[in-house]
Amino acid sequence: SGNVGSANLYEHVGKRWVYPVAAVEILVKGFLPVLTALYVLDIDRSSAYLIGPPLLAIAGNNWSAFLKLQGGRGIAVAGGTLLVLAPFLAIACAVIAIGGWKVTKSSGLWVLISLILLPLWAYLIQDNMNLVWYCFGLLGIVVLKRLSANWTPFPGGVSRKRVLFNRLVRDRDVSDRTGWVRRIPEGSP
Repeated sequence: SGNVGSANLYEHVGKRWVYPVAAVEILVKGFLPVLTALYVLDIDRSSAYLIGPPLLAIAGNNWSAFLKLQGGRGIAVAGGTLLVLAPFLAIACAVIAIGGWKVTKSSGLWVLISLILLPLWAYLIQDNMNLVWYCFGLLGIVVLKRLSANWTPFPGGVSRKRVLFNRLVRDRDVSDRTGWVRRIPEGSP
């Protein structure tokens, strides 16, 4: 699809590279910084100081200064941060997203559904309003990333409204997943 996300890595480099890259995204970018804040810097789990840095890490992944403000979707990094902040919520999100994807083959939709449910679950299950705000921030970052789509111009022949719907719900510009993943982006060699 032309982005630096895991689907593109899988499609063009191979399945065996998805796992080590995912491990780095989840553990190094998401899990370890939050774990360090909690146990080395002794920041309380309910502290507002624990909200900003993980959201900035996800935003930095999504709009990297090293990639001309382009990047991945930040889902793996978000998963790593959630594994530390609220392991049960991370597992619930993963079960919904992966389970829905296995049934419908629409990962974008099920990731969005799990992220929409995340603030509600955080509110009902955790006694931590800062975690609820973190979940809203995470949802907002993912929605902004999907709608901006690495600054890709709107494709011809499809209405803006349809493209924005596809970007938000399907995480791509068109309905056809295979055509989208296998396309050659403009400006590619």
